[in-house]
Amino acid sequence: MTIVLKKPGADAWTSGSGAFDLPDPTVLPPAPPLSKPKPIKLPTAKASMAKLVKKPAKRPKEQSSIAFPYMDLDTAITVARAFVENGGGARTRDQLAGALSQSPLSGAFIMKLSAARQFGLVDYVDGKFKLTDLGFSIVDKNELRAKPARVQAFLSVELYRKIYEDFKGKQLPPRPHGLEQTFVQMGVTQKQKTNARLAFDKSARQAGFSTLDPDRLIEPMLGGPGTSAATVVSPIKRPASFAGGGGPSLDPLIVGLLDRLPPPGESWSIEKRKKWLLTFEANLEMIYPAEERNADDLSAPKQDD
Repeated sequence: MTIVLKKPGADAWTSGSGAFDLPDPTVLPPAPPLSKPKPIKLPTAKASMAKLVKKPAKRPKEQSSIAFPYMDLDTAITVARAFVENGGGARTRDQLAGALSQSPLSGAFIMKLSAARQFGLVDYVDGKFKLTDLGFSIVDKNELRAKPARVQAFLSVELYRKIYEDFKGKQLPPRPHGLEQTFVQMGVTQKQKTNARLAFDKSARQAGFSTLDPDRLIEPMLGGPGTSAATVVSPIKRPASFAGGGGPSLDPLIVGLLDRLPPPGESWSIEKRKKWLLTFEANLEMIYPAEERNADDLSAPKQDD
């Protein structure tokens, strides 16, 4: 293809096949429209300080290093009484909560049960809760057993026992701040010190420690002059009668079988009765071995002429 350029001023190119226009190289193309500039956001002083200051790490929940109940001694005794009023046998968590008319997951039930365990009234064995010998004694109708049991239950709590030992014969720190600070030094957290003091004061009165002087822990006189609570309570055994009143102690195997007896007046099938009697006889042979006898003694008795 042949292209022929015209003289200056010509406005077209020609060729053998046709003509077309070309842009003038001396003329600049029109500039594109200017866009509105975006405003520049400068960091505020508050935002700058927030970046410089690091957020403090969450502190782990503080826990007391010494055991103490949130509820007082009388509240713990209601748990022991619920056992006795329902036969005295071992109970599951749901059964015990039902006896107390509470939900097994409620905070009130959990704190009551925890208090009863810390006072030494309830134990947990083989997946069930059972009343201890101290628990039976503390609900006994005989005050000679119930009063010393209260003293021993009070001293079963780690915090209370330490306070008693450290301030025996001394005046307690002033309430509330002095005594609460002493609790903190012994391992109670700052947030729990007030609850610990309130439960301590109530339990001390209920156990008889504050009847003579509220500012001192004076052990009650039990069983005569010079007799401590430990001396009175230590020989106490589980009473045979769940309603209290004492009586000789029975082997747990026998007590367990007696627990399975139906209430008086209730029907009992012959099959269950025979099974119970056979089990009772087997337990008797295990607990009370029979004396060995001679061959002559084993022979049938002679009939009188």
